[in-house]
Amino acid sequence: MFALRMGSLNAAEEELRIPRRMEKIVGNKKASADSVGRVFAQIYSDSIRDMLSEINHKLKRNKALRTDWPMRFASFDGHELFSSRSRCCSKCRMRTITVKDKPVIEYYHSIVVCHLIGFGLALPLDCEPMLPGEGEVIAAKRLFKRVLENYSRFFDAVVVDNLYLEAPFINLCLSHGKDVVAVLKDERSILMQDAQGLLKLIEPVTLKEEKVTAHVWDIEGFGTLEGVMPPVRVLHSEEEERKRKRRAGKWKIETEEHNWWWATTIPKDKLSSRLLWRAGHRRWDIENDLYNDLVNNWYMDHCFKHHPTAIVNLVLTLFIAFVLMQSFYKLNMKQQMRAHFTLISIATQLLIALAVSDFVAPWLKLLPVPDT
Repeated sequence: MFALRMGSLNAAEEELRIPRRMEKIVGNKKASADSVGRVFAQIYSDSIRDMLSEINHKLKRNKALRTDWPMRFASFDGHELFSSRSRCCSKCRMRTITVKDKPVIEYYHSIVVCHLIGFGLALPLDCEPMLPGEGEVIAAKRLFKRVLENYSRFFDAVVVDNLYLEAPFINLCLSHGKDVVAVLKDERSILMQDAQGLLKLIEPVTLKEEKVTAHVWDIEGFGTLEGVMPPVRVLHSEEEERKRKRRAGKWKIETEEHNWWWATTIPKDKLSSRLLWRAGHRRWDIENDLYNDLVNNWYMDHCFKHHPTAIVNLVLTLFIAFVLMQSFYKLNMKQQMRAHFTLISIATQLLIALAVSDFVAPWLKLLPVPDT
């Protein structure tokens, strides 16, 4: 279903009902959409996580995760999957919204995802559901501990939003040998006020990359992040980005200004200002390369089955399909072929291949092959 980019279990069932097509994959006995959803609600989630871990580790062993950075980074971020005003389950989160001047209870599910950044592939490592009444950081802590068990050598530091800039999360990462890079937004924090005061005494360094020119201030030695023992480093960037936009039928170059702050436990002698600046911006990989692609092209936000276990299992299965499709497209297909096909178009080609080829899936070779 996910590899062929079908939008629902019902859409997958429709394909199953076409004679002499999916028998090559599933055999003669075809499950209904309700049966698939019921089975996914009973699967032990860690068994799917083990499959995803095996694929990611094989990519690492095959040198597909190469980088010229001295450190590897992973990002943690939350994402809301879907919401409903009528259906709910035991693990639904609740909020009150206003509809036509009346309060309405809305039920929704959210997850936290760990994702590697800085590579040619978008690699989700794992996900964790947010439970009713808890915040994103609490779920992220559970996810962090499990990710360390399966991917302890995949990353050296985590890149997160301002929400994670708190002592419990930072100390948890440091206790396991992982540094933290977090967006700094709170103007009222003592750390921000101290950093702003020192900026006037230091000359910035100018960094240029492609269409961005940045004036960067990099200061370390701050001891004003409450509850964190090691000194904290702060990097501030004032950027000018040139973008080509179409206005009134004509292309024009426009300049956008951005102002960024990051706090990190990584010292200067371990990571340069330029690489820290890059890593801070690459946090958005999880939004652009993962969430945006999976939601718009792979139907991640669709409610395939409203059951807390099934939701997690289906998201993890989607991650497996997504990683495998990317690996085939970017690591196996020739560049000349990629020039004519996009990643999402490969799903159409797979469906056509299933209809016309005579192959039989390896797991069905011991069973009677249907007449074709």
